[in-house]
Amino acid sequence: MQRAWNVNEGLRRFSSAVFHPVGWVLGRVFSPNFITTLSIGAAAVAGYLFAVGQFVVGPWILFLAGLFDIWDGQVAKLTGRVSTFGSFYDSTADRVADFFFSLGTLYYFADQKIYDITFMVAAYMVLSSLISYVKARAEGLGVACNVGLLARPLRLLLFALPLFIFGLSDNVWVFRISLYIVLVLAVETLVHRMVVIYTGAREKDASAAADGS
Repeated sequence: MQRAWNVNEGLRRFSSAVFHPVGWVLGRVFSPNFITTLSIGAAAVAGYLFAVGQFVVGPWILFLAGLFDIWDGQVAKLTGRVSTFGSFYDSTADRVADFFFSLGTLYYFADQKIYDITFMVAAYMVLSSLISYVKARAEGLGVACNVGLLARPLRLLLFALPLFIFGLSDNVWVFRISLYIVLVLAVETLVHRMVVIYTGAREKDASAAADGS
């Protein structure tokens, strides 16, 4: 599991390193929360482009949304503007962004009557929300829960790249296969996180009982 997690962490670190100069420039002009807002806006544009079948341009806009999601954290650290609200807003923005681009994709394939992909995108939306909810609840309980194969960087890559290939070739099978992979990884991530929470919660309960005895 640790090796798989490094794939996601590696994607994030690579993007951060390559695009760090841009983040530094943005930090001299914009606040971290404004950059977070830009990530929502870019994801909304990507969702619209997906809905109207623009799969060559749309994935690049989604990629930009992912970069904004990296840059807001970079800017916050570089400028010393890390805040509790900023962390909350960033997490919420990720969920809103996921909803926008997923909904646009769902609309397109439903309109094209490609129902198996429509169903899989809908399942992805549900599982993605559950994964994020479970992590948030775990953190609220004081249980670390950064586990699972399908962290957000890999999720965006497996979504955007096959759609771009579909836009170039009109071959939907690449995206279909990618969705199979995404759903399997999503289920693994959800189950893995629930197991971690169950174990962590039992340890906390046992510790509390020992302290009270």
